[in-house]
Amino acid sequence: MRKRFSEGSTIASTVATGDDFDELENTFQAFLAPDTVKLHTPAPTGFFDISQLSGLRIPGIDPNGLSVYEMTLDSDVVLDGEETPDAYTVVVTIAGRNRMAIGRDPVPARHVLTGPDARFRACFEHADILLLRVGRQLVADAMSERLGEASRSTLQFDPAIVETSGMDQWIRLLHTFSETAASGLFDRSPLAATHFEKLLLHGLLDTQPHSLSGELAQDRPRPASTALRRAMTYCQEHAAEAVSIGDLAVAARISVRALQLAFRTELGLTPLEYLRRVRLDHVHQDLVAIAQGRAEGTVTDVALRWGFTHLGRFSGLYRETYGKLPSETARLSA
Repeated sequence: MRKRFSEGSTIASTVATGDDFDELENTFQAFLAPDTVKLHTPAPTGFFDISQLSGLRIPGIDPNGLSVYEMTLDSDVVLDGEETPDAYTVVVTIAGRNRMAIGRDPVPARHVLTGPDARFRACFEHADILLLRVGRQLVADAMSERLGEASRSTLQFDPAIVETSGMDQWIRLLHTFSETAASGLFDRSPLAATHFEKLLLHGLLDTQPHSLSGELAQDRPRPASTALRRAMTYCQEHAAEAVSIGDLAVAARISVRALQLAFRTELGLTPLEYLRRVRLDHVHQDLVAIAQGRAEGTVTDVALRWGFTHLGRFSGLYRETYGKLPSETARLSA
């Protein structure tokens, strides 16, 4: 599984190749939480090859994007690391052997899915691997689209991928995606790539069990009200501003009372509760950017920027939503 992509492709490229396993460790550090990554090669012979077939060619992960990699390890490699706060990674073992543990728990499956901030240990034995990395925000946006409301917490997938008929078909779809990307077709048709990526993402949400599978199974409709959609869009576009329920009513072109009824009936929230969720998600994204070195500031700066003036209540709300304190996400002190 080496260099299957067409030469000259603007999307596909070699990320790292050779027999210097220190370079391989540096590559993993660039794409994961770097201060956590340790790589051990019991017998450092043979070669490695990592090729990116789609997605932005940048270290780490685009929170709003999706990328696919092929990895060949002609050696035994043990990788200890931590996923970034912004990514999910699907590890599909094509050949050889891959034994993984999430935290201290072994995952009894050939194919594995890791989530944001997950600590893992992977033991690759002369393995050919297909990797799909999906941005956390892309998953959150897809769930919001499906459920008709902003996600209340970070979605958690079951780590073990069991090859039921549905997941088996999804894995074949991933293979097809990688082959199509390698062929260069997506260079010529970015629209085709976008549609294929959505198919992969929604197929994963429907076939791999996760913390919101029950809500998807209820087949909840998207908000039917045009007025409500206007109000939700206004929340997204003006989250950094002082927004009143009157502002939302004007944007929705209905009365305050009708707006309150629409939010309560269709989303089970008040308009300002929905706005608070939107702002909290912006807070989370800013803190992740600080942790990754893409932005500067403190937890207090970020909280105040998005309208959270009572820091104690803000910390409690953040922890309830994301399962950790804001400072733990940003890896700095408030």
